[in-house]
Amino acid sequence: MLDFNLAFPHSYEIEEVAEHPGDGNFRAPVIYVPPPTKRPEHTGLWLRLRGKGGKPWIGVFAYGYTSPPAFSRVISSPDPDRVCVVANGSAYIVKVDAPEVWEQVPIIPVLDVRLLLEKKLLVFGDFIRLAAYGTNGFAWRSSRVCWDGLRITNVTSELIEGVGYDPTNAATHESRFAIELRTGRSLLPSSSSMPD
Repeated sequence: MLDFNLAFPHSYEIEEVAEHPGDGNFRAPVIYVPPPTKRPEHTGLWLRLRGKGGKPWIGVFAYGYTSPPAFSRVISSPDPDRVCVVANGSAYIVKVDAPEVWEQVPIIPVLDVRLLLEKKLLVFGDFIRLAAYGTNGFAWRSSRVCWDGLRITNVTSELIEGVGYDPTNAATHESRFAIELRTGRSLLPSSSSMPD
C-alpha cells in the first residue's frame, strides 16, 4: 500500500488509482510526468489528483530506480498547491491545479525524505548528498557528504546530521556530516580525496 504523508497544509485531493477501467478510458485526462519522449506512455505510479476548484486528472509519475531501497510515497509540500510524489526513487514536485508545472528533485534515487514543518522544508537524501525544497521552490543541494550509504541520524532546528561510508577512514569506514538547514552548506570537513 502506498504511503501518504500530508502533514503540510494542502489545497488538493489525491489518491492512488486502484483500478484501471476495463475499456482503458479514464473519465479524466491522463498526464505523464515527465512526458515520455520515445513512446506514448511510460510505467509509473498512478494517482488521481484534483486541485482546489479544478477538474480531476490522472498522473502517471515515472519510476526512477528499480532496486531497493527505493520507495514510493506521496508527501504534501511547503507550498499548499503543490504535492511531492516519490515514484521508486524519482521525486517530482507538481502544481496540482496546473499539472504541466512540475519539477524533478535534483537527486536520484531519493532514498530518504524528511518533512520539517517548522522550517517549511522538505529534505531529500540519496546515497551521497542532500537537497531541500521550500516555499519558494528548491532551496539548495549539498555537496557530496560521503562516498555511499548516507544515513540521516539527527535533525535540529539549525542542521541535519548523519553518517555515510568513507573508505579513507580505516577505523570505522564512516564519516560524519552536518549540513546547515538554511543554506545546505557543509559544516564539517569532508575527506580530501572524496570526489564531488
